[in-house]
Amino acid sequence: MSFQDEMKQIFLRVTAGEVEPEEWKTWWNSNRSKLEESLNRGDRGRMMPALWDANYYWMAKTQSGVAYYFHAQGRPVKVSDYYEKKMQEEEMRERQKAMEGYHRDTAFARQRWEAYLEGHPTDMIAFDWKSLLGTPARQKPARDFAYKHARETEQWKECGEELKLRLKENLQAKIAPVTKAYGMKKAGPKTFVREKNGLVTRIQFIGYFRGGGYEAMFCYFCPLYAIQYGILGLPGHISQGENFQRMQRDWGVIQYGMEAVDVAMVERINRKFDDILIYLADGVLPEWQKIDSLETYFAEERRDYLKATRTGPKDPRTGRPMWNLDQGGKEDPWRADDYLFGVWDLLNGKETEGYARLEKCVGHNSDYMKERLKGFPNACNDPRDAMAVMYRNAQLFLGTKEIPDAEKRRDRIRETYEEVCRFMRYYHGLAKKTERNLE
Repeated sequence: MSFQDEMKQIFLRVTAGEVEPEEWKTWWNSNRSKLEESLNRGDRGRMMPALWDANYYWMAKTQSGVAYYFHAQGRPVKVSDYYEKKMQEEEMRERQKAMEGYHRDTAFARQRWEAYLEGHPTDMIAFDWKSLLGTPARQKPARDFAYKHARETEQWKECGEELKLRLKENLQAKIAPVTKAYGMKKAGPKTFVREKNGLVTRIQFIGYFRGGGYEAMFCYFCPLYAIQYGILGLPGHISQGENFQRMQRDWGVIQYGMEAVDVAMVERINRKFDDILIYLADGVLPEWQKIDSLETYFAEERRDYLKATRTGPKDPRTGRPMWNLDQGGKEDPWRADDYLFGVWDLLNGKETEGYARLEKCVGHNSDYMKERLKGFPNACNDPRDAMAVMYRNAQLFLGTKEIPDAEKRRDRIRETYEEVCRFMRYYHGLAKKTERNLE
């Protein structure tokens, strides 16, 4: 058999998924000089990239290069999905191994946090959220469309209306019940909120700015007096882990209203809301439920645990962290953490530390706010302007520093806290519109 025949034979075996990575590596290295004569540089690079390693991820690349070789010769071939499936299994094993290492590395911080929680138990929620997965109850049958992609104004309108119907069905059938189980109430057709012991929980679906579906889901958990940025959040594996990444994939199916919302599209929308439900019910909401007081929210054990989980393990494919919430020592650009911890310090009698933090927050934002308030004098009362609201709150707390009498100052700090919380109930969607004096 000539080398050309041998080469084409093994190429055909590769397209059929019959050559294992080690066999391919051995054959290629044994015939490197002949391959350089038989293949051009582009074909060699596609079949055996410079970083090639003996695994199924790179074998799938090889298969793609071989298929391209036959296609360029006018002989397209059928390609097996064997390497693709093995690659997914291989990647799943490697990711699982990486996550096991991550949990071992963060075990000490997690155990301290769990020990703290044992001494501060909360009511756990028993809710069968898995029964909500799948097709929403009483979902209307999918429509038949005479087109796939909307091209005309009427078609866009038709697709948009149908998309909104399917989003509403899923929101009511899946998200509303699980949020209700955790004590949240509706603050609008797409928003759920809860206030408990000085803490606020909010989940909101953001409408796509060009019309259509949901651009994003916005969820946060923070003290009532705080804003939703730069705050203590969730462990990285919950906020940015596998459930989050699965939820983010193919998000466009519930965002854009430019395709016919037919049977296949309705099923994709249902599956995407399953992903959202799993992210919330199997991670976010139970984690929030563990915290039912400001003391627990600010507990040193929790802060250390969150710090330990900021950076995920390396992705086996890319070599980069699976998530990275660490700011690398940089301060948050709004100094929202200084406001958050500054107020908490004041409430706990640590006035020196608290006022220092608030001065830092107000000083950092003062130049921006001067310009902002020139064009928008009422920005500090507008829930859409989080920075302006935070700046005004920080000013109010900082103003108590001027009271010389210690007892009167403490009383004024508490009064300011109550005043700020009254307005922030409106800001977070817990109460109707509330105005306050901006002087």
